[in-house]
Formats: sequence, structure tokens, C-alpha cells
Amino acid sequence: MNQTEFAVSQFENRNGITSWRVAGWLHGVRIRKNFKTKEEAAAEKAVLELSALQAAAGLRATATSLSNEQIREAEAVFGRLEGRTRSLGFYVDFALTNYRAPGRDISVADATKEYVALREADFKQGNLSKRQCTSYRCELRALEIWFRR
Repeated sequence: MNQTEFAVSQFENRNGITSWRVAGWLHGVRIRKNFKTKEEAAAEKAVLELSALQAAAGLRATATSLSNEQIREAEAVFGRLEGRTRSLGFYVDFALTNYRAPGRDISVADATKEYVALREADFKQGNLSKRQCTSYRCELRALEIWFRR
């Protein structure tokens, strides 16, 4: 009896007062709740049906200290990890161990100019061939053009 449909029905109590009952099954447990008004019963029916839908979809309510934004971010991260063999903890540990913030922010154009200047100094000292120095210059020019887009 795992049906998740709930019915709202009107009935008369032993004392003669008309009441409303929500009845059905949720997670294999019979639910029967009585209410004074039809509106209260309808609201409870909606809550129970939503709970049944969430259970069917694998969703469940959990008390957490995370903010709504943190919950959304965690769900997005788990979505990105789907199909991978490692856990979220593994990737977080790896990032915390290996990530190093850049010493300074620098544009691609400035970085390539600095790097080419260093390689040209190496060429002048005889530590780098003319061909290799030219190759660095051409490749880094292409990189600059690519990042200007």
C-alpha cells in the first residue's frame, strides 16, 4: 500500500460537529488527520502530496546551518561531480593543499611583455638560441591576440 494519493472527506463527529479528514498513505504509513475546516484539510493534503512527490524524486527536508545560497552551490558542485569516482572531500582537500593565489594580478599583454624581455635577456647572454627566442615572441604574440577578443 504505497499509494500517495490523499483524499479530503467530510464527516460528522460523535458530538455532531462536521469535520474534514485527510486520509491516505505516505511512506507505507497510513495518515488520517481531522480538521475543523475544509481549507485546513486542503492545505494539509497539499503538504502531504508535496512530501510524497519529494520522496519519490529523492528529495528530503534536512535541517542544516547552510544558507540558501550555500545549499544551491553545494547542489551545483555535486552535479558537476556526477560520474566521477572521487568524493567532494577529495577535491576540496586537493584544492586546499595545492591552490596558491597569484602573487599579483597582471594582464596577459603585460605578462607576455615581461616574459619576452626575460627571454631576450637570456638570448643576449647566450643561454637561448635565436630560433627559440623568435618562437617565444611569435607564440606569445598569438596568445595576446587571442585574449584581446
